[in-house]
Amino acid sequence: MPALKIPAIMYKEFKEYLLKPGSISWGVVFPLVFTFAFIVRFGDIDHLAPGLISISVLFATTSFVSSSIIFERRLRTFERLLLAPLREYEIIIAKALVGTIFGFFVGVITLLSLIEFMVYPIESVPLTLTLITFGSFAFSLFGIWLGLYVRNPINVMTWLNILRLPMMFTSGAIESLTLFPAWFLAVGLLTPLTYLVEGLRVSILNYYELFPLSDSLLGLTVFSLLMLLLSIKALKKLY
Repeated sequence: MPALKIPAIMYKEFKEYLLKPGSISWGVVFPLVFTFAFIVRFGDIDHLAPGLISISVLFATTSFVSSSIIFERRLRTFERLLLAPLREYEIIIAKALVGTIFGFFVGVITLLSLIEFMVYPIESVPLTLTLITFGSFAFSLFGIWLGLYVRNPINVMTWLNILRLPMMFTSGAIESLTLFPAWFLAVGLLTPLTYLVEGLRVSILNYYELFPLSDSLLGLTVFSLLMLLLSIKALKKLY
């Protein structure tokens, strides 16, 4: 039964990959150091809080799930899962849920770090936690897809950084996209991180710059479904 298989995979993932160097360095250390760098520089960081939390979630989730896939592909242990009575989507969802929990943890730690330096209270804590969870799931699927799609597993982290680092700027996480030319705004609308940043602006600051909360949720939903389908396709093609 999927209800029993998925928790078993999740337990294995946590046990084997939680303390891997890639998960700790890029998934925990980098986003927290990045956040504290802005805290030290600006002090009053209310306007940056949504972006910093989004960046933390992006790096935490993608680093964790991709690290597990890198090790499994290099050690050829992924085949064990495929030999078990599991469907591709069960494997993908189990790994994504583990990444979601890890990303939620890092996102909440980032949020708690920022609260102490924010001038205004958070508009809606439940909505903020919901968006962190939703974003963690979406970006976990993104990390899984890339981990399966890249032919050489050694190059997965390189490709992750090629895609993640530009997102920090094209999503409006650091600076408002309304300050840039129209073509750059168009790039921002194609950047999945933008939708988490905009959603958190509503839940934390009670305003949005580009689109309302409903569009943010829709964007994250479409992105999640797309990454799920692409991950299943990549897994079937790889094995």
